[in-house]
Amino acid sequence: MIENIYLWLGVYTFQAYNLILTYLQCFVCLAFFARRMERRSHFVLRTAGALAAGVLLCVPLIVLYTHLNTLPARVFCYLTVSLLNFLALAFCWKDNVEELLLTFCSGTAAYQLTNKLYPLLQLLRGFNDLETISLFHAGFIQWWDWALYFAFYLACYWALSQIFRPRTRLYRSRRTARSVGVLSCFTILVVNVLICISRTYEAESLALNLIVKIFCILFGIETLFACTHIFSLNERDHQIDVLHQLWRQDKAQFESVKANMDVINMKCHDLKHILGKIAGKLTTEETDSLRTAIEFYDSNIKTGNEVLDVVLCEKAMACQRDSIRFSCMADGTRLDFLTPVQTYTLFGNIIDNAIEAVRRLPDPELRVISLICRAEGTRLMIEESNYFTGDLNLNGDLPATAKDDISRHGYGTRSIQYIARQYGGDMHIELSGNMFFLKVWFPLSAAVSASGGQACVFRQVKDVPSFPGRI
Repeated sequence: MIENIYLWLGVYTFQAYNLILTYLQCFVCLAFFARRMERRSHFVLRTAGALAAGVLLCVPLIVLYTHLNTLPARVFCYLTVSLLNFLALAFCWKDNVEELLLTFCSGTAAYQLTNKLYPLLQLLRGFNDLETISLFHAGFIQWWDWALYFAFYLACYWALSQIFRPRTRLYRSRRTARSVGVLSCFTILVVNVLICISRTYEAESLALNLIVKIFCILFGIETLFACTHIFSLNERDHQIDVLHQLWRQDKAQFESVKANMDVINMKCHDLKHILGKIAGKLTTEETDSLRTAIEFYDSNIKTGNEVLDVVLCEKAMACQRDSIRFSCMADGTRLDFLTPVQTYTLFGNIIDNAIEAVRRLPDPELRVISLICRAEGTRLMIEESNYFTGDLNLNGDLPATAKDDISRHGYGTRSIQYIARQYGGDMHIELSGNMFFLKVWFPLSAAVSASGGQACVFRQVKDVPSFPGRI
């Protein structure tokens, strides 16, 4: 059969083998890396059409390569084959341009790596890759030589796609678009120029042949790592964007809560005067209940940090509403290095996560939250503890969200950790028995104001009577 193909193609046989096999192998490699992307409708027909069209469009390139065997002509032919592969990828799979380009770069690099690794093994075994595809003998090629050849390529494509295939989506951003554009142009140019130059100089000497192949392999590995790094940076940038969006929401919520607190304090002040006038018309029990309720809502939490005062008042009311005992000892004067939004977000997320955890406890006596903020040595420590039941599932070093919509939740602890690391600190989570501990620390050098404030000690009243129309 091979003799018949040679008789039919004649002088075009070698270049037809090079260009058509390059197109088909690169397409197969791209298909491994594109597995996570959405397929277009009529995918099988599209794939068959893309393969057939690519082979037909390689025909004029084969003629050009054969009759004009110069470096510019070779570079043009292989660049055109790369373009055909990218168009085939975009024709069969559906995604944004950045995602397609990054998948194309990964697949091209993996193909280039494999395409040089196999002949390198041939050279190490003493066979010329320009004369045979076999790893075991020179001369006539057996059918099992072809089987081993294609099995090796497919195994490498699969292994590389498993190792370097991204696990997340690529979110749109200008920085990512620029990075992908630069990497794509650089990869396509260098890979195709390397193919053409290597074919020119590989036959010069064994040492030069080995150097060229090893360089191409290392370049392919480096490109794969670069693609993976872009995905990692993109995921980190997306998480930071989400955190900033949540902080903007927290800022609006803080301003609203602060305004409500001011209104509550004024109303409580008015209610004290009203209660003094009507106390004689109520029973002692009713008067004591009203006075207890007013004192609770009018409790002035003073930590030395106005934002922290607002957070603690807001969360204390939330705990009271859910029959949760909340105790806090905090020196807010050490927190002046944080912005108001960071303070509100940090303590709000810490207490909100604790409330969500203890709310699910079946025993009301275990619904207790403790919060401490104090200086310890060279660190400013924030410690929160509460009772906990069940298993603690971690996503990396952070707890996985228990909510169904993971795309919109799970950023609470991530936000806490991000704020701590911005100032050289960190967050640590520990589960001991039925107790959950969250510790956040900052170096005291980060605190721009540490002027002897007095810590606030706050203990929530366990049971506060409820009244219709309560403010």
